[in-house]
Amino acid sequence: MKYLLSFRGIKVCLSKLGNEVFWILVGQLLAFAGGFIGIKVLTNLLGPAGYGQLALGLTIAGLFTMYVYGPLANAVARFYVVYREKSELGAYFSVLKKSHAVLAVFLILSALLAGMITYFVSGYEWAMIVLLSALFGVVSGINASYISLQSSIRQRKVVALHQAADAWLRIGLSIVLLLLFDTSGFTALAGYLLGTLLITLSQGLFALRNSEIKAHWKKRDNDEIAEKRCFRELSGYAASFMIFSSFAAISMYADRWVLQGTLGAWAVGVYAAIFQIAASPVNMFFSMLNQLIIPIVFEHAGAMTTANQADSSASVVRQTALLSSAAMVLVMVIAWIFSEQLVSLFTSKAFTAFHNLLPVTVFGIAVFNIAQIFTLKGACFNRPKIYFWPKAIQAFTFLAAAFSMAKSSGIMGVALALCISSVIYLMAIFVVNSRIKFTHNY
Repeated sequence: MKYLLSFRGIKVCLSKLGNEVFWILVGQLLAFAGGFIGIKVLTNLLGPAGYGQLALGLTIAGLFTMYVYGPLANAVARFYVVYREKSELGAYFSVLKKSHAVLAVFLILSALLAGMITYFVSGYEWAMIVLLSALFGVVSGINASYISLQSSIRQRKVVALHQAADAWLRIGLSIVLLLLFDTSGFTALAGYLLGTLLITLSQGLFALRNSEIKAHWKKRDNDEIAEKRCFRELSGYAASFMIFSSFAAISMYADRWVLQGTLGAWAVGVYAAIFQIAASPVNMFFSMLNQLIIPIVFEHAGAMTTANQADSSASVVRQTALLSSAAMVLVMVIAWIFSEQLVSLFTSKAFTAFHNLLPVTVFGIAVFNIAQIFTLKGACFNRPKIYFWPKAIQAFTFLAAAFSMAKSSGIMGVALALCISSVIYLMAIFVVNSRIKFTHNY
């Protein structure tokens, strides 16, 4: 009887995991398809220079994720299980709501001010790019917190369908606006903003349909001491990621601005389009993997009070890294063999001449993401600050190499700089992780 019950438990667990994988895969594949259609249509409508403007605008939105909402989303994901374990979800949700409200007001006012200043300095077009990009960053950031929250409670179907709808709505509304109005970068950004705004509103409605969230969302009798402690824990954890924001911003966006400064918007457009083609399958894979694995890793880690929790979470991280490495080898081989056909299929003739960028860029992005998986070890110990030096080394290596190699080798030089810095980053992560040991203080 004991073995029968054990078998039934394993069967239920595998069935649940299989259902979660299915919905994550559906969401990522739909988003993946929408992204590629977007690249094809937008590169044809905007051309290299217009697509370059869009790419530069998205870097502005990305800074909001880097400095504000990304760290907050990481805290949302990490501490949900901790506060559920403490039976203090009321304080947890209260802190999250207040934090998002204050940030939204401050950032929207800042966006309006930045848009006005840009208008007087650089004119209407760039003012609209700055304003719409900033607003898109705020909306995307709030959406990211909903994704982290719903992933933590393992609402895979809700997350998957919203991510897919987000990709299609952004692209669809951008195309509609471009056909109705000017074919400019800021018009496409307006479509991105409207699409993600609709998805974020839907995410909020679906989150409150969950019984566990609903039971604590509007709880008014929260312990003030518990709220203050929660705020300190979440802000302290998020602050660690904010420290890394400058490095992350350099890693993700310096290449565009280096090319803008050395070769112009057309080079940014070419690089950004091919980078998207390279990043789409890689990011889809790692996004799917992270949605599935990160909640499981943190569940294994729990409050990290026993050596068994440390060993169990570390084992999941190692297995995830091995699986992702094998998958990335396959992606790199396909990119190398079919680079010209892929770039031609998803862009226009103006971009195809640079198809040899594709496999190089895939390698750099893949290695960086594999390195990121290993940082989960420090996150489980609530010590993300230990990756300060690896991230700093990667960022400044990338910036220096991109700047010098762009002058000598053009767009290819920037892609090679990404590869070099990613390999250095992975090696630095290994060094740091080798020094993490469990003690009874955790």
